[in-house]
Amino acid sequence: MNKKKIAYVTNHASFFFSHILPIADKVKTKFDIKLFHGLSGSKKMELHALKKLKEYKISTTKFKLTTSGLSFYSELIAMISLLRSVSIFKPDIIHCATPKGILYGGLVSRILNIKSLVIFNTGMGFLFSNKLNLYEKVIKNLYILILKNIILKHKNKKIIIENNDDINFFKKIYRVNQRDIVFIKGAGVNLKKYRPNYLLSNNLVLMPSRVIKEKGIYEFATAAMNLKRKFPEWHFSIAGAIDYNKKSSFSKKQLADLNKIKDVKFLGYIKDMRSIYKNSGIVCLPSYREGFSKVFLEAAAMGIPIVTSNVIGCKDSIKPGITGLLCKSKNAKSIEKKIQFLIENKNIRSKFSKNARKFALENFDINKVISKNISIYIELINNEKKTNFSRT
Repeated sequence: MNKKKIAYVTNHASFFFSHILPIADKVKTKFDIKLFHGLSGSKKMELHALKKLKEYKISTTKFKLTTSGLSFYSELIAMISLLRSVSIFKPDIIHCATPKGILYGGLVSRILNIKSLVIFNTGMGFLFSNKLNLYEKVIKNLYILILKNIILKHKNKKIIIENNDDINFFKKIYRVNQRDIVFIKGAGVNLKKYRPNYLLSNNLVLMPSRVIKEKGIYEFATAAMNLKRKFPEWHFSIAGAIDYNKKSSFSKKQLADLNKIKDVKFLGYIKDMRSIYKNSGIVCLPSYREGFSKVFLEAAAMGIPIVTSNVIGCKDSIKPGITGLLCKSKNAKSIEKKIQFLIENKNIRSKFSKNARKFALENFDINKVISKNISIYIELINNEKKTNFSRT
């Protein structure tokens, strides 16, 4: 009997590596799988991801998708490229993630009449977390229109959503039925690899993030400069790709100006974050919006107190006053106050550390995430016999 086929569609190979690989690695003995990914956002991230995927014997095909592109011509070329590749593979299931991955994977599933569709909503992307010009507003409305009236009309689908606000958004704006939604808090973390080793003597405030505007880079840097004057023994670092190509990326001049800030170290992309987490006293991610950042899962698993924004996808990632603190969005002074409170209160940090690990054990086990995804595949395959797949 031939194996069922799963086509994974994402913006970058690096996203698949960080968020989906454990699932794909588990199911590849039962399914024939293949990753279809766009062009790299960060060369360093992509090269590392592709090397690892080769080690895991994951077959990959690149198509001409760019995260930052919004021109009709380039989008059409990307769509044709993916359509050709997926039609050759002939999957039974398309599992797509990231905003453009969902757009392209979803459209391909409808055009090719693919029997089952999994949408992994990991966040709403640039169009939902930044100020938009008129053209970008038009693109956003078109994106919503296509999802609502074409992609989400698929008869045999499951939508994985990571936070309650996005569930309400999908139900209200896209008119999605609750039975099609699967609530999973984040992509999961390997609790055996990410183990607590928290020391109260750790004096590093770490922002684990790609260097793009909506992560709150400016606000963190401003807070760090003020805190460094008050607490010179503490250090402040940003660990994440500096070369990430996105609409909200910093210009070369802006990056040069950021690098002039002596109180903040830009460490760039780090392949294994555990080494730097071990030296961290506080993790801070003041994003403008998230789905459910993997950073929160990793930091909690390693028992590190967290400061994050009181916004969608961030506020759900901690237990305020128990595992971390919430700050105001886009507010450097609020970030500064919350970090300062933790710096000055060792007992609170110690308490948050113990609670964070417990929170991770209860909510973020990668094995539970894998099991839920496998259950989704099985349910969709079983539904295939009951569903009429003629296009409507």
